[in-house]
Formats: sequence, structure tokens, C-alpha cells
Amino acid sequence: MCVTDCRGRECGVDFNCGISCGTCSGCQTCVDGFCQDPDFGLEWIPIPGGSFEMGSDAGDANEQPIHQVSVEAFEMNATEITVAQYRRCVDETLCSEPGTGYECNWQFHDRDAHPMNCVTWEQAARFCTCAGGGLPSEAAWEYAARGAGEQRTYPWGEEEASCDLAMMFQGQMGCGSPSTAPVCSRVQGKSAQGLCDMAGNVWEWVQDWYHPSYQGAPDDGSAWEAGGSFSRVIRGGSLYSSPYELRTSFRNLAPPTSEQQAFGFRCSR
Repeated sequence: MCVTDCRGRECGVDFNCGISCGTCSGCQTCVDGFCQDPDFGLEWIPIPGGSFEMGSDAGDANEQPIHQVSVEAFEMNATEITVAQYRRCVDETLCSEPGTGYECNWQFHDRDAHPMNCVTWEQAARFCTCAGGGLPSEAAWEYAARGAGEQRTYPWGEEEASCDLAMMFQGQMGCGSPSTAPVCSRVQGKSAQGLCDMAGNVWEWVQDWYHPSYQGAPDDGSAWEAGGSFSRVIRGGSLYSSPYELRTSFRNLAPPTSEQQAFGFRCSR
């Protein structure tokens, strides 16, 4: 029997029929004659849908006004994307190599478990697309960091950030280390759903363009694209951050072309 659709995803030749069904689409690669999605070894954590109050009156002006946002259920990576995971994407020629400046993890042979830093917004977005998702919206990121509606000040709760809970600045940068830490090295700092490093280690790119306040922000959990600045939002703080910057409501911004030691990402879908 001659099968020509091959589940609709054949990328080679049907050896029974000699029929070529075309090439793979998107980020799929051809494996044993069939188009397959790449496997980067990601762990996805389910985040239940719900509503929360986004922003804070105790923070900076760009965290206001507090507004109600409803978020549909989604999944998010348990950790920041690691060097080893990003390398798989580069090896498949689906992603470009990141920066190799000061303390960029790509150039060190012993940092496979560290977050993939020194990536631009475009590189982060490309990886997430190939992983079957995208960068989280700013609203979805904050909702997950707060515990899916629990309104936590920090991902772990109300206790002020310290080096026991996050890779941060406490007397010195990186809790005494000049580099990032392996992902999920601060297990006590997990969020309610089990997300690691939502505070500290590296800032995380999100989908949104930066706006100086929440006036006019979407209330459906979607990314805020129109009418913003020339910078993208980054969230979560880094090894250079104080407890104030590690709050779940804290917002920062960076040009999307930035390749900084303190910039990384995780994906959602």
C-alpha cells in the first residue's frame, strides 16, 4: 500500500512508492525520513489559569497602576534555559551562537548547567519558537512568579531575598561569585509551582516592548506590543540585583540587541 501523507510530515522519500512529500517546515528537522520537532531537553511546569493584581504601590512608578489581569493556563520552563539546552539548538543550526564577552557562559567548558546568558532578545525568541512556544508575556511572567495568583512579593513568599534563596548581590555580586550559578541551585527559592530562579541569577527577556507605566496595558495576559519604547522588558533580577529588584513586580528594560552577562531567558507555551 502506498502511503503518501506519512502523517503529513514526511521529509524524505516514501521507499514503497518513490514519492517525495516535501521538506520540513519551521524548526523541524528530518530524522529517519520524518519531520520531527527538536528536543532540547526542557522541563515544562503547568501554571493554572486565574486572575491577579499586576503591579505594586510599594515599588517604582513603572509598576503602577495596579490592575487586574486574567491569565489562561499555560506552561513555563522549570529553569532558565541552560547552555547545554541552547547548544542543542545551535548544533541543529536552528539558533545562532550567543555572545562571548566577559563571563559569557558559552565560552566556558564547565558551565553547561548555567543559564544561557549573553543572548539578544531575538536569539531568545528564536529558541523559544523552536521549542514549540515563545517568550512569556510580562503579565504571564509576573503571574507565574507570584505563585499563580497568590500575590507573593518574592517567588518563595514574603521573606526578604538573601543568598540562601537567590543568586544576587548581598555585600558583593553573585553571593561572592563573579559568574552565574547553575540553574536551580537555590532550591529554597522556588515558586509555588516549582519554577527555579524566578528571582536572581540572570534577568529574563519577555515578549513585551517596554512601557513606562501600566496605563492602557492589556488585561488578558497577552504581551503589550504596540506603542512602546525601543527597549524590551526584562524581569526577575540577576546576580547583580538587590532584594528590591528581586521583587516579583519589579520591571527593567534593555535594548533587544543587548548581549549582557546578566541577561538570559525561559520559554512558555
